[in-house]
Amino acid sequence: MKKGITTIIFMILVTIIFISALASINELSRERVLQNAKINEYKSILYAFDIFPENVEERELGLTATTDDIPWQQDMILKSIENQIRSVKIPITEQQKELLKNSLLTIKDSVELFVRLNKENEIVAYGFPLRGKGLWGTITAFGVISADLKKMVGIDFTEQVETPGLGARITETEFKYFFRNLDLSGFHDEDRQTPPIKMVKKKETTNRKKSTNSFQAITGATQTVDGLLKMINTDLQFYINLIKQNEDLIKQEVG
Repeated sequence: MKKGITTIIFMILVTIIFISALASINELSRERVLQNAKINEYKSILYAFDIFPENVEERELGLTATTDDIPWQQDMILKSIENQIRSVKIPITEQQKELLKNSLLTIKDSVELFVRLNKENEIVAYGFPLRGKGLWGTITAFGVISADLKKMVGIDFTEQVETPGLGARITETEFKYFFRNLDLSGFHDEDRQTPPIKMVKKKETTNRKKSTNSFQAITGATQTVDGLLKMINTDLQFYINLIKQNEDLIKQEVG
């Protein structure tokens, strides 16, 4: 009897030790996972803001390259974010929320904007999250527009579950490059009859070379790019209006 009790106590102690060890490992792993997630978020922010490591050119990465292929060092990522990017929370009104009726963005009372500053502490671009619907699920992205709200600086797709080789190609440089210098003037035309941004089957040149309000579709990924197009037209309209109405507040917060 005494031996049986001793065995039970031993088993309980061993179980406690193993549970404690697993809990410690899980906690350490959780911190590592959270840290890696934050670094990946920063990579996307820097890419969309058109910020690259020294001596790295986007077009040299290859057409199928993704943000993960950019040769960043972790310390340089953190330094670039610290030196060039600021964040500010802007309250939104009920009237502004009306622009989100057709959006998948989940915004309650305020929205976080990211702002890029130059060496003179002047705002050169605004960044923000975007959210749309693809073929198989939600697409989340980070978009950046110029300080004058007339051009798109860049975009990166941070979460997607689209088909590899088809819809998932939205993460590749070849596709994302069409958003560099995309013309946003249509968002400022209150009398427009068509959506500000459109998608075309084929573009002969990039928007870097000749700025237009269109980007090239991905063959075989109609539902993915249609959802993305709707996301761009809906969410950018919201952010452009929000920034217009809060420019002084933003300058005050980041200054």
